[in-house]
Amino acid sequence: MKSALDILASLFVAWQVVWSIAAFFAIWNDKNSAIGHRWRTPEDKLHNYELWGGWLGSGLAQRIWRHKTYKQAYQQVYRRIALIWSVACLLVLFVWIVARLNA
Repeated sequence: MKSALDILASLFVAWQVVWSIAAFFAIWNDKNSAIGHRWRTPEDKLHNYELWGGWLGSGLAQRIWRHKTYKQAYQQVYRRIALIWSVACLLVLFVWIVARLNA
């Protein structure tokens, strides 16, 4: 039987996967809109996807489609968000490992 911590860690990962998929497709959609000279997704909306947990999917999409990678103002905000989420992931992993070792 899974412990409460295992369930919370699983939910934490699932949360990020769902938001990463959403962010991935938001970047993809914005790139396609840029190519087609159509209405673009506002940057603050893209950052909201990252803030909610889609930082990894957004970063992957940026690299795959080379979108927003040279826009320094965008990257500064993205990197701050990615740093915050990276620290959160490491913290969750650390707590999970320590709880497993003490079980």
